[in-house]
Amino acid sequence: MDPVAAAVLASWTIPVPAVLLLAVCAAIYLRGWLRLHLEMPGKYPGWRLSAFLAGLATLFIALASPLDAFGGFLLEVHMIQHLLLMMVAPPLIWLGQPLLAMVRGLPAKVVRDALSPFLTSPALKTAGRKLTHPVTGWLAMASATVIWHAPKFYELALRSPAWHRTEHACFVAAGLLFWWPVVEVWPSRPHWPRWTMFPYLLLADFVNTGLAAWLTF
Repeated sequence: MDPVAAAVLASWTIPVPAVLLLAVCAAIYLRGWLRLHLEMPGKYPGWRLSAFLAGLATLFIALASPLDAFGGFLLEVHMIQHLLLMMVAPPLIWLGQPLLAMVRGLPAKVVRDALSPFLTSPALKTAGRKLTHPVTGWLAMASATVIWHAPKFYELALRSPAWHRTEHACFVAAGLLFWWPVVEVWPSRPHWPRWTMFPYLLLADFVNTGLAAWLTF
């Protein structure tokens, strides 16, 4: 086998906790989607299932493939990995409209006894409304992008596996918050008119362009 190909194949790693979490999410969503697809096929068509599973698969590729192994040596690979974590996986996951599907995928007893008091809490609704605001999502994306590429934090993530995992978790969380208002995840209500998502995305691109220019020059 070609040495380069052998090195690439050997660089696949399986982060067991992350893979188990992805597998559990996929199983719960699939169970809920099957129920919702039978009840309301127009709102939960097959493409939503495909989008959600593609989002989870993107996370798996970003975390387990050679992208993670070579990201510490090649800046280009490092940035591709972060784009997958922030800009590809989150919108695909939200396009699956997973909140209701995940609830329907859990055992009824768990939803009734454990989740219902939490899901109907006024405090949760208030916190959710603030977290899903476009300003929150935009600041989360910009902060995660800029802070983790500052030399001090960049090198910290390279030296420490724990901080490396923390960095990835921050990217995924920021990406989910950023893409929430763009996709309009049910059951949230829009904070701003739909047309404002164009400048919202454009300003986010300015952050990425500015960071790219700074890293280049």
